Amino acid sequence: MGRKKLWLIAFVLLFAASGILSACSSKGANSSDEKVDLDKKVKLTWMAILYHQQPPKDSVLKEIEKLTSTELDITWVPDAVKEDRLNSALAAGNLPQIVTIQDIKNSSAINAFRSGMFWEVGPYLKDYPNLNKMNELINKNASIDGKLYGIYRERPLSRQGIVIRKDWLENLNLDTPKTLDDLYEVAKAFTEKDPNQNGKADTIGFTDRNDLIYGAFKTLGSYEGMPTDWKEENGKFTPDFMTDEYMNTMKYMKKLRDNGYINKDFPVTSKTQQQELFSQGKAGIYVGNMVDAVNLRDDATDKNMKVDIINRIKGPDGKERVWASGGHNGIFAFPKTSVKSEAELKRILAFFDRIAEEDVYGLMTYGIDGQHYKKEEGNTFVREESQVKGWQTDVQPLVSLVGIDKRYLKNKGDAVRSKYEELEEDNKNIIVANPAESLYSETASERGNELKKIIDDATYKFILGDISEDQFQKDVEKWKSNGGNKIIEEYEAAFKKSK
Repeated sequence: MGRKKLWLIAFVLLFAASGILSACSSKGANSSDEKVDLDKKVKLTWMAILYHQQPPKDSVLKEIEKLTSTELDITWVPDAVKEDRLNSALAAGNLPQIVTIQDIKNSSAINAFRSGMFWEVGPYLKDYPNLNKMNELINKNASIDGKLYGIYRERPLSRQGIVIRKDWLENLNLDTPKTLDDLYEVAKAFTEKDPNQNGKADTIGFTDRNDLIYGAFKTLGSYEGMPTDWKEENGKFTPDFMTDEYMNTMKYMKKLRDNGYINKDFPVTSKTQQQELFSQGKAGIYVGNMVDAVNLRDDATDKNMKVDIINRIKGPDGKERVWASGGHNGIFAFPKTSVKSEAELKRILAFFDRIAEEDVYGLMTYGIDGQHYKKEEGNTFVREESQVKGWQTDVQPLVSLVGIDKRYLKNKGDAVRSKYEELEEDNKNIIVANPAESLYSETASERGNELKKIIDDATYKFILGDISEDQFQKDVEKWKSNGGNKIIEEYEAAFKKSK
């Protein structure tokens, strides 16, 4: 019997059981009038994902339990086996009260949500001061069929920007680029005008890699005005690669490559190789995650390297944009078989509201003041070398338990990191959201990666000069006829249903 069938059987059995339990308690514990006693200690069972070699030591967890009046019984599941462990738990029917579901678009997870296996939490959020302030866009992105089935695990909506050699700009008396044309001219100058002043033609402008999403292409595309994955207009959906802005972005990158202003082998360049071109002083423009600026600087061959970070580039229409991710890494969901009453649900929601407070959030993120870091004036902190190992073992794995991101301290010891954090926050003002982020297409789930390869290959071929614009359009038609049209239809139907 296939895995998907086992999932479906588990869903039906568990949902039936939860329905019986709910019916038995409908006149008692399920009453919405029940009050939540936040001072009464409760035990919470939790399936959490472990992204590090070892679970955190108990020192910080014990402090969190004291502040939240809880006893946390956490099952740490290694990241590599999280899907299998979740499958097994569902099939066995022994789900904990809190389940971490990272891939909410997984077809099996979709079936679980739609079957009613998990509590819908959206209507309850207004009763909690911190949960009520959760980001509306991220809540929407984390919803299924317009319903929110958990507390999102917040991630930045956009980390994308440009890391640039500030010292090279200074050497050539160039201003920080503000437009796509400026950026092109800087890349040209970095290639042709000896920015490192060694008398050799040994530098280029851009360094890029074999990634059309997290490399340069998608971010340059957003500057150009390209939609984030999909464009929605009056309920009609158009994929980004069928827009003029996508074609213009391909032409922009083709021009960079034709003139030697970007590493010509970028379609086969790894991220490590891309970063080495920058840190070894061979390239001066890196488009990607702005936080990479720290490692690019720290790994530099030239220890006098100066870098700057840019997040705002004007497109041809004068507007500043950057593409947005979903803003979450899954959700914390609450099975009705384990959380049997509304009162239990409210107590768990109160816990998540509480850990968003500064004192608890600070423990989960920074650790214990004086032991894992030192808080200083102006909402800043420093972490001494002697404190790093303790933070890594006691605190860092706790990122898996964080829902709402409430960072309130800045790293005093690192101006580059502080600027990255500032620009990451500023990106929220210019993001372009994906209108299909909260929608589900069965065809996209089953064949999306296969179909994406058609467009990815065609995009690289166009930039390399191997195919013409007309030939690119033929590949678009191939995408449409092989399932793309079905994806469009399913997104449009899901969009209509969500309204």
